[in-house]
Amino acid sequence: MIWLQTPPWGRWAVATLIAAVSLWIEFRPEEMTPHPFALDDIPAGTIIDDSNTETRMVPIGTFTRVDLGQVARITIPAGDPVLFSQLGNAGTAAPKGWWSLEMPLPLGSRPGDAALIVLLDSDQIADAVVIEDPGDDPLGAGTGLVAVEAGKAPDVARAAGEGRAVVMIAPP
Repeated sequence: MIWLQTPPWGRWAVATLIAAVSLWIEFRPEEMTPHPFALDDIPAGTIIDDSNTETRMVPIGTFTRVDLGQVARITIPAGDPVLFSQLGNAGTAAPKGWWSLEMPLPLGSRPGDAALIVLLDSDQIADAVVIEDPGDDPLGAGTGLVAVEAGKAPDVARAAGEGRAVVMIAPP
């Protein structure tokens, strides 16, 4: 008498529905969002905008959202995505007319920090702004990029080359 029973249509329908939903979840199109990528190498201290980036679509959640108009804290290679950790405030760009040079910086210095450069063996002090931090590499050189006012830039560069310059960072 078992062969006279009706087939389990309900179970088949539920199994088909579960299979269809799981296939849809697996193969559904991902939601995309625009994200900036570097067109060419973007040097540290450069403002990130439409002229040096291109927008590409990436899946949502791949990168933290970044806003244009911020400054690159480090050099961003061509073709790489612009990451939130690579950017600083617009105030970290070198002031107009100032010169940038690489110098040993104190630990914990960040782009945008106000600094004073003391020239040893003289009475000269130069105002400065940290443009690029030295990074977190414990085996690195500990050097970063500092912008110096134009009038004192030659003296600071000479003293830095001779090892007679010290950078002081203002506490936050």
